[in-house]
Amino acid sequence: MNDLLRKLPLLQLDGVVPGTERAMSAYNAMGVTTVYEGHAMDLPHIDVYRWLRKHGRLTVRVLCAPEAEPYGLPWTDKPLKLHDYLRRLELARDMVDRSNDFFRIDGVTIGRGGPCWPGFTLMREPYLGPYGEKTTGRSFVSLEKIQAAIGFCRDHDIRLNIATAGLAENDDYLDRLEALAPALAEADGRAWLLQHLFFADREQVRRVAALGLDVTTSMSFSWGKGELVRERLGEQFLPDFIPIARLLEHGLHIGCGTDWGPKNIFEQIALAVQPHYAASGRGAATAGVSRQHALAMWTREAAHVLRWDGIGSLEPGHHADLVVVDRDPLTCPIEDLPSTRVISTMLGGQLVSGEALW
Repeated sequence: MNDLLRKLPLLQLDGVVPGTERAMSAYNAMGVTTVYEGHAMDLPHIDVYRWLRKHGRLTVRVLCAPEAEPYGLPWTDKPLKLHDYLRRLELARDMVDRSNDFFRIDGVTIGRGGPCWPGFTLMREPYLGPYGEKTTGRSFVSLEKIQAAIGFCRDHDIRLNIATAGLAENDDYLDRLEALAPALAEADGRAWLLQHLFFADREQVRRVAALGLDVTTSMSFSWGKGELVRERLGEQFLPDFIPIARLLEHGLHIGCGTDWGPKNIFEQIALAVQPHYAASGRGAATAGVSRQHALAMWTREAAHVLRWDGIGSLEPGHHADLVVVDRDPLTCPIEDLPSTRVISTMLGGQLVSGEALW
């Protein structure tokens, strides 16, 4: 399959630009004004966003973090040599640019495991793989490289984004991050990030909070993969699967996105209030959160996690990124929330979708 995909013009501008513009327009129509590209981001992807910004064609604000070692892409079927990996860390350091109002590059992403359905999630105990075999997951990046990235980011004051999924993977990262404490807390105020964070037990959440990390995740995972977790790992793991209420209880800042699940932001907010662990609506995986907290995770809290001043809330001096909708998302019946219609979306005071307000 990769041999075939490598022959396709996947990242040629005349192909990828129209598709990206259509995607931005579709997201604008759903009320989205900012995106975070912190995983599976290779340098050619970032170059596309850079080109769009140069030509004034971005209709969302974009924050990118290049991957230290991309995997799962057609051209990344072989692990990097250590010297090439270190060179990519240096490139990420040199690419950091937080000065632009529409396109920013900040930090570098590391990750080792992957999704549960192919048996890639790194867990402490064996679970059922896709063919009924027992597995504890699969690592795509060596611990030597992970340690090198953590040390490099600390030494060069680079924001680290850690894409993590399983309990065993979390253990490895937390052990190494705690070895840096309390020096880790002396960074420049841009807390390091845990992305995805599929599973997190109570002790891990306590450790994450003690380290002062921030979190990005998505209700898509529990909505779309909860039934898979129940069947492969066991129902006892469901309370640890996207436990946003537990994260909030420990004072963590959470920015939520859509990832590969429902793209309707208001459906995502409803799922945070009343979580389901299957697209069919079966049961509840974890405790829900208040509607105020849920809305904040897609607005004010998301801006805090991205460390992007001037967005995420309507205040004097902020960018006029705003969405006009046909109902109050804080008071309408929760079952009606996914049907919210976006009337207008503005980015920096400019209409990017819907009806003019005046």
